Amino acid sequence: MRRIIATIALLGLSLFVVLAPTPASAASNAEVTSATLVARGVAVDLTISTTCPDGLVGNIDLNLRQRSGDRVAYGTGTAPIYCTGEPQVVTGRVFAEAGGLAFHKGVALANGNVDLCEQEYCDYLQFNNTVRITR
Repeated sequence: MRRIIATIALLGLSLFVVLAPTPASAASNAEVTSATLVARGVAVDLTISTTCPDGLVGNIDLNLRQRSGDRVAYGTGTAPIYCTGEPQVVTGRVFAEAGGLAFHKGVALANGNVDLCEQEYCDYLQFNNTVRITR
């Protein structure tokens, strides 16, 4: 009987540890709030609103896709992030794919990953937003 109770207690404790959110995932979020053309569509500056726990540092990997006729303009970029525990705004530049189409004013799909790390662990957050590119 003791063995069964001990086993149940250990299973419950391990389930609690596995399902408990890490500090980064508990309070982290990211949303693209604006997009501005740069150099006549060669790049787009994306503004990301984010909140993450104080002391974490990381990188935001950015992807941007926009329909242009029957083709798709595509680009990637990055932005560093230094978490303060308070809401903050980060700007990252997405460069159009070399040899591809330039971006233009209009609707686009912005998505990516936020990689947040401290000494003991890293946490990853994905985002996916529709954004309107302006000049």
